[in-house]
Amino acid sequence: MRYAGVAALATVAALAAGAALAANSVVKRHSESTTIPAGQTRTLTVPYPDALEYGNAHYSGSAIVLAPKAGANGSPPKLARVRILEAQSVLGGSDYQARAHNGNAAGTAAVRFNVTATTREPLPHS
Repeated sequence: MRYAGVAALATVAALAAGAALAANSVVKRHSESTTIPAGQTRTLTVPYPDALEYGNAHYSGSAIVLAPKAGANGSPPKLARVRILEAQSVLGGSDYQARAHNGNAAGTAAVRFNVTATTREPLPHS
């Protein structure tokens, strides 16, 4: 019984520490998306929110390929044939850029390509 109380107290302390960390930072995201027709390559460049404004900010990004919306023209594409060729920070770290190629055959529907740039700003800003 005594160990259960200690475990519960440790759990509450860990949750409070996690909440304090979350409350001490601001996360901002900016996304853009486009479609990539069969056999084509597209590049998307997305600016980081508050890019290079704060010295203690952390920047990251993500690029994902999604199936076309229902009712799209053409046969369904195979997402395994779509490759993200590059995904990296560019322009001195102020933008996130990703490049993808749709390797599906002609006549298939275009895939959706979404790129998100994320800035985590610890508070207080410095």
